[in-house]
Amino acid sequence: MNGRRVRLAVLAPLAVSSLALGAVTFSAPTATAASPTCSVRNTDNPNNLLVSGKDFKPNKSVAVESANGAEGNVKADATGRFSLTVTDASGTISAQQIGGPVVGCGTAEEGEQKNAKEQYREGFDQGFASVKKNCNAQQQGQQQQQQGIAPVDENFQRGFKDGADAAANRFCKR
Repeated sequence: MNGRRVRLAVLAPLAVSSLALGAVTFSAPTATAASPTCSVRNTDNPNNLLVSGKDFKPNKSVAVESANGAEGNVKADATGRFSLTVTDASGTISAQQIGGPVVGCGTAEEGEQKNAKEQYREGFDQGFASVKKNCNAQQQGQQQQQQGIAPVDENFQRGFKDGADAAANRFCKR
């Protein structure tokens, strides 16, 4: 009789805990769909902005507007992403699918700032990597600029110089 009590004492907690875990598994919340988002950035043409979005309904039209009024329509791809170049946009840019929420993408001014930061970051990364690989790269880059090789964005140039300086301080003997 004592053996039966011992077995019950061992098995009962295991049975109760497995039932509790099963309940937790079944009551876990399901994943919710992501809300659509979009952003703006400048292009090479100062009159244009690139509006990009994601998590929109796939294969459905998206209307993009700015303070100037309607800017255009574009169809989201099979993954719910889109990009559209708009001309002479100003103020706040938004995107909306029929029956969906209006999504704020940003302002034309934010697009300019974002582009400047991206250019600086790209230049910094390239300058750092090039001097880390070869300590003479910084001097070679300065010689190319003096020889009149095609100039790049000034934010990129500043980033490249700062990245090259950081790498030189870290990896090169001076």
